[in-house]
Amino acid sequence: MKLTAQVQLLPDKAQHIALKETLERCNAACNTASEYAWQEQQFGAFNLHKALYFEVREQFALGAQATVRVFGKVADGY
Repeated sequence: MKLTAQVQLLPDKAQHIALKETLERCNAACNTASEYAWQEQQFGAFNLHKALYFEVREQFALGAQATVRVFGKVADGY
C-alpha cells in the first residue's frame, strides 16, 4: 500500500532566503548546462552528467542530488 501526504512548507525568514538562493543557483546551473548541451549537441542527462558534474557542483555550490536534477531538467527540456 502506498500512502501520499500533501504538506505545506512554512519556512522562517532565514530558511526562505536559503531556499530562494538555492533555487536561483539551480536555475543558473541549468542555464550553464543548457548552453553546453546546445554547443556540444549533447542533450542526454547522462552525457551532461559525465561532462559537467564536478564543474557544476563546484561553481554553483550545489549538493549531489540538486546537481543531478539540474541535468535531468535540462535533458527534459530538450
